[in-house]
Amino acid sequence: MLESEQLLNTPENRPIGSKREEFRKYLENSGVIDALTKVLLELYDEPEKPSDAVNFVKQHFGGVQTMEMDSKYISNLKKRIKDLEFEAGNLKIQHSKAE
Repeated sequence: MLESEQLLNTPENRPIGSKREEFRKYLENSGVIDALTKVLLELYDEPEKPSDAVNFVKQHFGGVQTMEMDSKYISNLKKRIKDLEFEAGNLKIQHSKAE
């Protein structure tokens, strides 16, 4: 490819359809489309539709991330507790040896 062709092939110079397609692929590959689809299906399956659909989507979309973050946070806390218990045990042994 010539240097002039490379300059013309920058994201700013691509046709709008190409930019949209790249963005769509990005959303698909990053899992955004699946996450949005899941939340929209939850809204569809609601027997009584909420009066504020945007708020419903915000709460349920954020809920997926929050649950994952809570799970990771709890796992980290459990590991930290085990580490601290082990350290406390070692300190008790050292203390008893020092007496």
